[in-house]
Amino acid sequence: NINFKFQFLGALEIFTREALEHYFEKSGECAGKVGHQGGEDYYMEACMDGIGIDHQTDFKLLNDKYAATGNCNDPWVVGFHFYKKVSSWNECHDAAVNSAKNSNMDYVKLEE
Repeated sequence: NINFKFQFLGALEIFTREALEHYFEKSGECAGKVGHQGGEDYYMEACMDGIGIDHQTDFKLLNDKYAATGNCNDPWVVGFHFYKKVSSWNECHDAAVNSAKNSNMDYVKLEE
């Protein structure tokens, strides 16, 4: 989900129903073999790889300020990670929304 560290940060983890069903059937195989040194995101990536779940990569989905992606103006971003101040998160989100509105991409505002 991001081109940083092991390329799978916990702020955005997307799985298909089938992948999770397979995980719940086989997760016991991971418990004793996969370490937890990287947190839940590292564990899930290592476990899913270990039980044969394939994955797709899209490095533009997540804006992570620690990864210095700096892509608040990218209309493709769907998640904004680790802004401790609401105002900082809102600024980044608003920039992305404005970029989406001004791009050739279809923009649909979800109902609140």
